[in-house]
Amino acid sequence: MRNSFFIVLIVLVINACNHSGSAGSFTVTASYVNAQHPALLDKQNATVVKPVKKVELYEIPFGMENSPILIDSAVITGNQGKIQLHGRGKDEGLYELLFDNGFVVLISNDAGELAVDIDLAKKENYYSVNGSEASQQMRDFTVQYTEKSQKVNRAFSEMDSLKSFSAPDSLIMAATSEKNNQIKLLNDYLKNFINNTSHPSVALFALGWASRSFAKAEFDGVLNQIVQKFPSNASVTGLKKTYDLQQARIAETEKLQKQYEAKSNLWIGKAAPDLALPDANGQTIKISSFRGKYLLVDFWASWCRPCRMENPNVVNAYNKFKDKNFTILGVSLDKEKNDWLKAISDDHLTWSHVSDLQFWNSKAVDVYKFDGIPYNVLIDPGGKVIAESLRGDELEGKLKELISSPTR
Repeated sequence: MRNSFFIVLIVLVINACNHSGSAGSFTVTASYVNAQHPALLDKQNATVVKPVKKVELYEIPFGMENSPILIDSAVITGNQGKIQLHGRGKDEGLYELLFDNGFVVLISNDAGELAVDIDLAKKENYYSVNGSEASQQMRDFTVQYTEKSQKVNRAFSEMDSLKSFSAPDSLIMAATSEKNNQIKLLNDYLKNFINNTSHPSVALFALGWASRSFAKAEFDGVLNQIVQKFPSNASVTGLKKTYDLQQARIAETEKLQKQYEAKSNLWIGKAAPDLALPDANGQTIKISSFRGKYLLVDFWASWCRPCRMENPNVVNAYNKFKDKNFTILGVSLDKEKNDWLKAISDDHLTWSHVSDLQFWNSKAVDVYKFDGIPYNVLIDPGGKVIAESLRGDELEGKLKELISSPTR
């Protein structure tokens, strides 16, 4: 859940940044070195790094459904030199320079002239930005965040390693304390950075990464602070609106899930309601007459394809446990007696069966409150429901828990 929360938020935040303050055309002048360094060797992977020949300028558009838009490109010639790329945006937003060796430079068009210095042979801290305060802040943030998050990861690894080797409690407690301290240092840095920036787009960019380590309440608090700090910024207000809608959907989904779980577990732990219905010969059979046995009350019908597909699983469980104080009572929602009896014969359902042939007006529906079939309840010898809605191999698995040494 946390991973999904982070991924959605980082996308929302990055895309929201296209609604900030300034507008107009801008030019990026990129000064590069080591684009075609002879026999440049990646020692870690033992491969020769290919020369860099091209760079592209992309706009990161508003809207989660949109992909980055190519707005300009330039060919790189020689080992070092300068290139210019041009763009135009309605509002201040986010852009990226993408080199064909995979290097990415994230920039903002908060200024008309941006200067980027990049060393294409370095693995870390390979670029700097001048002329754009927002771009430089994002670059500095990325470096600092990476360093601090790596310390958190190392602290987690150290703690897990000690636990796996059953280290003394004192060492594990010290490692846990260090882990908590590194998390606090990271989160304090995030809060201070967001609080100190004067650029709403930078604040939102950092907030997206903060969602990875902030608890939800902490994230909500920082987002509300950004809204108070930049109340007229369309990017900020747009993100807040989107986030609130997202949280409302999540809350509604969780509410429906709880309702479903409550409904699915309607009878577990309760005494099974008694139900008396006629069998094929007109003789009344009651659920209570099976007291002393484990009883599966199986609600189905001949016209219900999912029920018919489930019947082989029920037959298999019955054959394994029928001599172990277990039996089944089939309760059908059929309308036609002949269809009901034919399905019993065709599917080899050799246990007791009842039906009032009243379709969804059956007394069984009113008593057990279900709204779909197949549905079942498993009742223990004392008459208490111990499981519901067992499908596939769940019935056999449950019976194995309850009854030892089944017939094979």
